[in-house]
Amino acid sequence: RKNRGSNVKFSAVPFKSSVQSVKETWIDNNQHMNVTYYTLNFDMAVDQFLESEIGIGASYVKESKKGSYALQTQYRYLSEICSGESFQMSVFISDFDQKRLHLMLNMLNTNTGLIIASCETILMNVDLVKRKSCNYPTSALNNIKKLYELAKPLKSRTEMGHPIGLRKKVL
Repeated sequence: RKNRGSNVKFSAVPFKSSVQSVKETWIDNNQHMNVTYYTLNFDMAVDQFLESEIGIGASYVKESKKGSYALQTQYRYLSEICSGESFQMSVFISDFDQKRLHLMLNMLNTNTGLIIASCETILMNVDLVKRKSCNYPTSALNNIKKLYELAKPLKSRTEMGHPIGLRKKVL
């Protein structure tokens, strides 16, 4: 069995996904990108990140029968994006332990550089045969630790951990 994680070469931190353009079929009745496609594109960026930066993407799942499950995800929509506009995701590791990753993603407008939306997600490594959580392999943990250390300066400059709820005004 190949040890993919030790062959990973880190790109810049934060990781930048491939550039995407908003397709006309992604547009909703409000004439901007539907929330479904924000989710789809954030998910695809996580897949790219796990494969290229940590070595636990699709190849790892196929070889080891282990993979990442999303435990919790929170999205923030900060501005709209419309048909034909392009965007790219940035991804970094905010926290981790032996079995879990806390990732922070930002969707960036490639023309303005502004953040369109953000996504915080917590993933858990799962043995797909036993259907139970399990530790990441040592090679992946080494990559995770390196990426986490490199991303530490980003944490202080990034809005994360927003509570969700309505602010009530007294009537």
